[in-house]
Amino acid sequence: MNTNSSQRRQRHRDADLAGLLEAAERVFSERGYHATSIRDIAGEAGFSVGGVYQFFPSKEALYLRVVESQWEYFFGLIGRSREAAGFRGKLESLTAAMFQAFQERRGFFRLFMSDRGRLSASFSGEVAERVSQHTRRLREELVQLFREGVDEGAIRPADPGMLASAYLGIVHTCIFEGLASGAAAISRSPSEVLSLFLQGAAVS
Repeated sequence: MNTNSSQRRQRHRDADLAGLLEAAERVFSERGYHATSIRDIAGEAGFSVGGVYQFFPSKEALYLRVVESQWEYFFGLIGRSREAAGFRGKLESLTAAMFQAFQERRGFFRLFMSDRGRLSASFSGEVAERVSQHTRRLREELVQLFREGVDEGAIRPADPGMLASAYLGIVHTCIFEGLASGAAAISRSPSEVLSLFLQGAAVS
């Protein structure tokens, strides 16, 4: 009986946390970090201010958790892309997942990019370290994928690290230019960008 009660409490707490993070993402996306208060987020989530502080000791801690939740979502999409068949199928699925993640969370990422330069030095450093950890993980997964592509003979025998860097360069540039433009959607499609990466710009 006590075990069931404890499990119910945990489920309720998990649901409350998920709702709080969704509300925080919406408010941060609309107002940016500096213009957002804990009271704003509490009102959006249907919490008291004290209820928010039961989960997070500060706005900084809540913001970091929202950043982490974006990456969790992103890597969830990428994980499913690994289920595709063959190197080309995996790369197509992964590219689509990257565009989907940024498109669906474009409001948060757009303000995240503009806010980073205005955070305090210590907090900006903490955010940058979290982002750097996840970026390294993404690059490691890409290096492994390109290594598989080389082994399959699907792409030319080249250094997988160089291939991963080139791929990230073109994909990130197209995504971030789309986010910075403020347009309703990223103008370049995943298939268009991937075709340019795999086939190049030169006329054969």
